[in-house]
Amino acid sequence: MKKNLKFILFIVLAIIALYLTRVKYGDHSRNKSILACMIAQKHKSSGMTEEVAKKYCEEEINKKLNK
Repeated sequence: MKKNLKFILFIVLAIIALYLTRVKYGDHSRNKSILACMIAQKHKSSGMTEEVAKKYCEEEINKKLNK
């Protein structure tokens, strides 16, 4: 019984840790994708401003994520 209790406690703590990690770092990869897209857009079109590139990239990435 004591072995099972330790295992169950470990599983519960692991689930809590995974949830907190997801909450804290959930947007990290999305933000990195937007930043990479902005850099690519500015290299492709030198006349594009940072605000326009960010707006365009956010729209495109959100479309692909919500697909």
